[in-house]
Amino acid sequence: MQPTSVPTPLPTLVPSATPPPTMLDESALRLDILDLQAEQRRLWSVIYLLRAVAQIDDVLAALQANDLDEADRTLMLVYRSLDRAYAVSAEQDKGPIDSFRLQISQLRDELRLRPEGSDRRLRQIRRLILSLVEA
Repeated sequence: MQPTSVPTPLPTLVPSATPPPTMLDESALRLDILDLQAEQRRLWSVIYLLRAVAQIDDVLAALQANDLDEADRTLMLVYRSLDRAYAVSAEQDKGPIDSFRLQISQLRDELRLRPEGSDRRLRQIRRLILSLVEA
């Protein structure tokens, strides 16, 4: 003799106690997401700017050792870091970062012709980048 199966009733869904999100909640959530994305871009910009500062220190060390090839190569890395910072930076920071890129480019162009004074100019750019990071 086989046991007969007794159908079990399916549980009934009880409506949730919390109402679905309203337009106000969705708008606030969207604003929060936009704020977080802006903060993320700001942090990446700071990371790239600080990378450029560290690379400027490497250029200064190469100049101290009179290694113009290494100084030139590292100046190119500084320029790339500034490019990346520019791409993710806020509008108000794009002008100063673009100015830093221009100055680095000029330094690269003049490095073989007139290396004297390059260290002073690099230290000034380094200071300006750090002041932008602190702002």
